[in-house]
Amino acid sequence: MTGPAAWGYPGVIAVAFLVSFLLTGLAAWYARRRGLLDHPGERHSHTQVTPRGGGAGLVLAFVLMPLLVFPGGYPEWWLYAILPGVVVLALTGWWDDHVSLSVRYRLMVQLAVTGWLMGYAVYAGWHPGLSLMFASGLFVIWMVNLYNFMDGSNGMAGLQGVFAAAILAVLFHAANDSSFTLLSLVLAACCAGFLPWNLGQARVFMGDVGSLALGFAFASMLLYGVASKAFSYPVAWLVMLLFITDASLTLLWRVIRGERWYNAHRQHLYQRMIAHGLTHGRVATVYQAVNMIMVLPGIVLAVRFPTLAWVIALVLTLTFVLGWHYLLRHYKEPATAG
Repeated sequence: MTGPAAWGYPGVIAVAFLVSFLLTGLAAWYARRRGLLDHPGERHSHTQVTPRGGGAGLVLAFVLMPLLVFPGGYPEWWLYAILPGVVVLALTGWWDDHVSLSVRYRLMVQLAVTGWLMGYAVYAGWHPGLSLMFASGLFVIWMVNLYNFMDGSNGMAGLQGVFAAAILAVLFHAANDSSFTLLSLVLAACCAGFLPWNLGQARVFMGDVGSLALGFAFASMLLYGVASKAFSYPVAWLVMLLFITDASLTLLWRVIRGERWYNAHRQHLYQRMIAHGLTHGRVATVYQAVNMIMVLPGIVLAVRFPTLAWVIALVLTLTFVLGWHYLLRHYKEPATAG
């Protein structure tokens, strides 16, 4: 390994953390100067005016760090498939944080970057069949949106980013994929660098610029992991299972009730918990405790016993669905949906 990556994993993590921390601070300063502020309301979980768009620093660090990590040239999947989508969605989110774009326009951009990603995957030799291609494309689009939906509580999206990226780093390392091990560690460190600005009493929110790009980054890295055979479909499913469960079931519940699913609301389980008096920090801790106690062992078992991977994924998914349903009945709806 040559160049700055020769510092080793601890050095890469430290530099990525520092760059993300500094750029997030700069993004927070810019948001205040431009008046990009989220105000408290019945559809929000915060209680004071807070600038949004701090995720711009996180994403910019994630985009710039490979210049140091790969001085001899970027991995092709990163350069041609993942990076373009991350940049386009970050710019779209940045614009949306400024002027509030229509749902139709946002969806068109998401379809375009997903189509590009899937097209490159086929070009690179991934041919799983039309049904799996279609399902994978839907997964990418849903990941972009669900990460945005789950970014409604201090520390929630950042901590999930640290967890998921760290898991990916271990999985890619086990598959002897040093390039994506480094990229995953960089992503984990960039998410961690954002957290000092967002945990506890948030000084800045991630905004669409961060959540849309992060959703695509994780979806595309999971897709690459499956396409490169670094890990299996059920393992990829488990990595983001906690976010997938809360976001997907909440959306389904709103659709069944005839509500405008794309409107801002406070009906996610984590939002209901906050509305019932739990602090943002406690809720984020509970979610990550579930990741560590249930998701992580599930991934370990699915990797250790590949013939049982789908069974493990199905059992854990059903457990989460039942748990979500039980807790939803305990934490009643905090506000009228729109």
